[in-house]
Amino acid sequence: MTDLDTDAMQSIGDLASRIVGSLSQERQWNGKTITEPGVYSGITLDQYHQKRDLLDGPSVSKSALKWLLPAYGGSPKAFWGRWAWNPGHIEQEATTALDFGKAAHALLLGDEVFSEKFAVRPDYRPEDGELPPVERRKWSGNANDCKAWLENASENNLTVITAEQIERIKRIAEDASTYPLIQMGVLNGRVERSMFWKDEETGIWLRSRPDAMPNADGVFADLKTASKFDEDFLERQIFDAGYFLQAAMTRMICRSLGIPFETFVLVYVLNDDVPDTAHVEISAHDIDRGERVIRWCLNTIRHCLDADDWPGARPFSGGERHIQMKPWAKSRLDDFLDHQDQIAQQEAA
Repeated sequence: MTDLDTDAMQSIGDLASRIVGSLSQERQWNGKTITEPGVYSGITLDQYHQKRDLLDGPSVSKSALKWLLPAYGGSPKAFWGRWAWNPGHIEQEATTALDFGKAAHALLLGDEVFSEKFAVRPDYRPEDGELPPVERRKWSGNANDCKAWLENASENNLTVITAEQIERIKRIAEDASTYPLIQMGVLNGRVERSMFWKDEETGIWLRSRPDAMPNADGVFADLKTASKFDEDFLERQIFDAGYFLQAAMTRMICRSLGIPFETFVLVYVLNDDVPDTAHVEISAHDIDRGERVIRWCLNTIRHCLDADDWPGARPFSGGERHIQMKPWAKSRLDDFLDHQDQIAQQEAA
C-alpha cells in the first residue's frame, strides 16, 4: 500500500483554496463607476490616479495621505489642495527621479505598453533627423525645434526620458534578472490590478495598485529605485516615501476582501552606473503603525468633508506652545557665552 502524505495533500488543498479565493475577488472593469469592492483589471494607471468618478465616492491612496499628516508637515488644507477628489486641486509636477522610476517600472515589470506612455528624447536636434549622424547638432532645450518636440510629447501625455536613461534601465534589468529572489518569482503575478475597498466607518474608499498581485502566497512585492543602499538611507525612506503606509493600506484591503497577506517586500534596484539589486521586508510593527495612521487620516478626512472645513497647519499647538531652538543650537550658544564669561572673569582678576 502506498503511504499518502496527508500534510502535502492539505498543503495542496490549502494552496488551491487560496488561489480560488484570490481569483474570485477579481473582475474586469466595465468602464462604469465602481460600486463594489474587489480587485479589478482593465484600469489604466492614468485612470486609477486621475479619474474622479472611477469610484462612487471619495477615495485615497497612500501617496495622498502624506499631505495630511503633521509628521510630514501636512495639514487638511495641504491635503485638500492636492486631493484628486477636489475638483479644483492642483496638478503635481513630475520630477526627473519620478519619471525614471516610472520608466523603470514599465520596462522591468512590463505593466504598461512603453511606447504608449513614454517618448525617448533624441540626442540630436529633431530637424536634423535626415542628416548623416556626423552632421547632426546636439539637442538644445533652447532651440525651437527641441521645444516643439517636447510640446508634442506633452500634448500626447508622454513622459520624456533620455536614451542614456534607457541604457541605464537596461543595465539595471540585467542585474535584477540575476537576483535569486527575482528568479524565484517574487515580482511575478497579476500585473495592472487595482484593489478597492470602502471603509465602513467613514465611507471613504481605500485604493492600492500592487506591482504584481500574488496568486496565492500572500507575499506582496513592490519594485523601488534607490540612489544608494546604505541602511540608514533605506530606513529613512520607509518614512519619507510612505512605504509603511503603502504596505498598511494593502494589508487593510486584503483583510477586508479575504485575500491572503503574509508580508510586504520592497525590491530595490540601484540607480547607479554600477547597478545592484536588494530586497527588504517591512516590519509588521511598522505596518501596524501604518494602519493606525490611516485610521486617523480617514477619520480626519471624514470630519473635514462633513464640516466643509480644511484648516491649515497649526504648529506648536496653534501658537500656544513657545518655539525653542534645537538642543544643539542652545548648547553651542551657551558654551560660547560661558567661555566668554570665563575670559571676562580672568581679565577682571
